[in-house]
Amino acid sequence: MRVEALDERAGPVPEKWIVTARRLNPGSGAGRPAWIGILSEEGLRALRRRGHRALAGGCAPELPADAVRFVDASHGPAFDSSSDRRAAALFESPFPELPVVIASSDGHGSAELELSIQPDLACLRGHFPALPLVPGAAQLGWALAFAAEKLGLTPHCRALRAVKFERIIQPGHRVFLHIERSRDSSILRFRYVSGSGRHSQGRIETGAFDG
Repeated sequence: MRVEALDERAGPVPEKWIVTARRLNPGSGAGRPAWIGILSEEGLRALRRRGHRALAGGCAPELPADAVRFVDASHGPAFDSSSDRRAAALFESPFPELPVVIASSDGHGSAELELSIQPDLACLRGHFPALPLVPGAAQLGWALAFAAEKLGLTPHCRALRAVKFERIIQPGHRVFLHIERSRDSSILRFRYVSGSGRHSQGRIETGAFDG
């Protein structure tokens, strides 16, 4: 797979890539100089092709890449205030472990969730520098976490059965997660799909380990 490179010193990123942003100074509530912003759809496409470091260098070339944070559009209200404190608090907040749930529906022993893959997910940190993607382990963890919440299953994996990863999931993507438990509640079936097709699927044997 060919990935375009963006020279971090080549100048600012196009304005059309940024919906809104704040340059934060320590006095605003941030512990150090920082930059935080929301990317447009075009900006998210650039992030998927080029990676966080390249876009961070174009947004705030005077700052290290880890002082730049891109967040989900649902955080827009943090940028509306005339004060920088809400944006600074967002910058300092922990990186989220789970994607944003846009909608969900429950069935009998099953559920479907529409998920938004925000660009500051913890699992995307350093994975990979030029091609950010959600690792398979995170997809399995999300399926277990949502199954615990929606289906009452234990969020522990004993074994994996017929797991396949077919398409990558990247920041800015929206995917549907379908989860279903077996009659004896020992097997969790999961499937991630989007308009591009199936991303992954499989079965997880759940339950605590003996001893």
